[in-house]
Order: sequence, then C-alpha cells, then structure tokens
Amino acid sequence: MTTRDTRWPSDLDEEAERGPDQTHTSATALRIPARKQRASPGRALETVLLASTAALVAAVAWPIATQSHAAPLSPAAAFTPPSAKASAPRIQLALLLDTSSSMDGLIDQARAQLWSVVNTLDGATFSGEAPRLEIAVYEYGNDRLASRDGYIRQVVAFSSELDRVSEGLFSLTTAGGDEYAGQAIGRAVDELAWAKDDNVFRVLYIAGNEGFDQGSVDFRRTVARAKAEGIVVNTVNCAGGSSWDAGWQEAADVGGGKALRIDQNAVAVHIESPYDAKIQALSSKINDTYIGYGSLGATGLANQAAQDANSVRYGAGSSISRAAAKSSMHYDNGSWDLVDALENGDVEDASEVRDSLAGDLKGLDDEALREHVEQKKAERETLQEEMRELQQKRADYVSGKKSDEANRLDTAIVESLTEQAVAAGFTL
Repeated sequence: MTTRDTRWPSDLDEEAERGPDQTHTSATALRIPARKQRASPGRALETVLLASTAALVAAVAWPIATQSHAAPLSPAAAFTPPSAKASAPRIQLALLLDTSSSMDGLIDQARAQLWSVVNTLDGATFSGEAPRLEIAVYEYGNDRLASRDGYIRQVVAFSSELDRVSEGLFSLTTAGGDEYAGQAIGRAVDELAWAKDDNVFRVLYIAGNEGFDQGSVDFRRTVARAKAEGIVVNTVNCAGGSSWDAGWQEAADVGGGKALRIDQNAVAVHIESPYDAKIQALSSKINDTYIGYGSLGATGLANQAAQDANSVRYGAGSSISRAAAKSSMHYDNGSWDLVDALENGDVEDASEVRDSLAGDLKGLDDEALREHVEQKKAERETLQEEMRELQQKRADYVSGKKSDEANRLDTAIVESLTEQAVAAGFTL
C-alpha cells in the first residue's frame, strides 16, 4: 500500500482532498544513480532511489529565468546503455503548460528545473536496460495563439535531445487567455507519437491555475481516453491561496495520476560548495569533446554554448544542474554530434560524414578520423566520470545544510514520477 503524502492533495483523505488548505513540507532528498558511460556496457552502477532539490532547465538562445542546484549522484547496478531502437524501453513525458498572462512563475520554473528532472531519471532501468527519455512540450491558454486551435500549440514533439526541449521552453511567452485544459490533453493524446510497448512509461503533466472545465471539450472524456492509451495524467495546480478547483483533482482521479499543488513563484535554494567552480569548468571542457556534423552540426554546437551562457547568467545553481546533466545517460545529441551518432548507430562510420565536418577534419584520412573521434569519446568519458565524482562530493558537502520547504514544479514532478515509474516496472 502506498503511503499517503500530505504535500499533494491526491495523497490526502477524501475530505482533505477537496478542502482548501493544503500543507506542504520540504521535498525528500533522494539520491540519483550515476550515469553508465556508453562505451562501457559492462560497468556496474548501483540502483538507488532518487530525488531532487535541484533545478529543471537551463536554456538555449532566449532570456532565462530562475536558478537551481544540481542533484546528487551516486554509483549504481548493472544496466545496458540506452538504445535508439524502437523496441528499447522508454520514458515518455508530456508537459502541458498554461502560458496565460498570470503564469510567468510556472514558465520560469519549467525553464530552470528541467535538468533536475533529467538528473533524477539518470540510472533508471527496465529489466536491466536503460530507458530512452523523450520529452514533449505544449502550451495552452495564450491568446496569441490561434483561437481555431483552442489557443493550444505543440512546442516540441517527443524528443530525446534535451537541448531542443530547453530551446522550446525558452521560446514561451505569456499572454491571455482562455485555458482549455480538456482540449489540450486531447491534442497531446492524439498528436504525440506515444509508444505502445509494455516497456514504455507514458506520463502527462498539465499545469495551470484556472478552472479545469473551460471550453467545449469535456476533460473527463479526453483524460479517460489518455488513461485507455496507458498514459498517466497528473495535474499541477498553481493557483495559490486557499482555493482548490475540484476539476484538477477529478482529472487526476480519472487519469490514474496525482493532483499536485505548487507555489509557482518559489525559487530553489542554492548552497555554495568548494566544488562549484570545478564543476562549471568541467562543463566547458566536455563541450570541447563534441564534433558537429551534418546540417545541424554548427547550430547544435552554438545552441549548446548558448544554453551554458544562459545558465551561468542565472546563477550557479542553474549552471551546476545543467553541468550534471552532461554526464547523464539522457544527454544525447546524436542528430548533430558525431560521437553520439556513432554510439547510437545513426552513423556507421565517421568517413560517411567527412564532407560535413568542420575545418581540418575534412582532410583527415579514414584512420586518422576514426582515431580523432575515439580520442574525443575517451576524453568525454573521463570528464564525465570526473563530473560525477565532483557532483557526489558536492552532494555530501551540502547534505543537511539546506532548508527548502517550497513546493516547486520539479519537486512535484520528481516525487510523483518516481512513484509512478516504479509502479510501471522501472527501477530507479
């Protein structure tokens, strides 16, 4: 039997669930398994329960928001590296965000806290195999969007390249409007490429602050359809105060998920450590191991650097959380990085894409090019291992020094996501 948690309305008794007063306590500190390096499928990692008091996303080429801190990492039990094959296990997470005029705090949290969720899932397994993480983003309730579409827009379809997800989040602006939650859920269910396999965890989070039953589409119908497709629906209410719209609870009940409540204006507390400067320096060194190829090579490299600059601009917490994600098994840039592309099997041999490489690399013969790629791969793995060690030292240093009682988007997602993923057969 699952223990009830007083932080979330879904975990309270029937009477309290409908009541106006919700009590929040600080997020439970869970440890995050260290990433298995792709080149060493036999290396063991220890599976542990994770959690998060860190930050959910640094960003791309747009203005940035709030700061965050990195989640602790630790060694863990054997699993196979993630695979791009359709049959590989997957975690598919759709994030539906209300971008009406009152929701700037929610958008800021989503931008600042993406990496916290990513780091939390590092080390997850299904039957001993590491899952592929795919994230999609929708916005709804913004009157700058077309009324014929219900003021709803797909920002990013399911993507395993997290810099693209970050870029989408930083493209969001707030305005308006009418928040048609039921229609937004229906769009996400119909439009996204949800996998049907038993080894896939499908989950949707819809966040906002107005009545849940707006619009002509009955949310009960679209949420029930999502559940029938094996998609868990969680609701995240950001209204604040003492009010609680019953529709947010009802939608979570119908969708088999949780009704969560957050303070959208809360900012994660960052505690400095002696390891912060080294972690940030390592992040830049890891960038130097990426080899842009193809039509996306130059833009991918530029986008990576832009996200780093944005995270630094918004504080050490944001920068450190992003740095930690670069040692995660989920930080994969195979569409533009030759090292990842070869590892994923997207490119069979480096010589195939020689003409799309930059500078002197075009002039290397096959053997020299292969040696160069292997050297960059080895450098990256060494730096990632060093990053994980520093992150663990940082986690040990700050342990017990933090008093962070705010209920934020990352804490709400992490605690519900870990519970639901375990129920779906994943090990965290």
